[in-house]
Amino acid sequence: MTDISTRKDSGNNADFYQKRIFLDTAPLIYFIEGHSTYQDKLMAYFTSNDNGDFTFITSSIALLEVLVKPLKEGKSKLVTQYKIRFL
Repeated sequence: MTDISTRKDSGNNADFYQKRIFLDTAPLIYFIEGHSTYQDKLMAYFTSNDNGDFTFITSSIALLEVLVKPLKEGKSKLVTQYKIRFL
């Protein structure tokens, strides 16, 4: 897993420490569905978010966008994963 420590003394990531970071649709889909070449990096960012290093924010529109396809295809487990993580 990639280390992206966001403590104040950590160089480039210091810009993220204690900030709110907007998360758009694509990274949400890539993270939850796990089919991205960015998965390791996304896991590190979501872990840092969970640890309180910074806070992700997103819009209700982005949340609706990530739910459209799973709802349309009847993928209730995937819908539940999104809801657990983001609602």
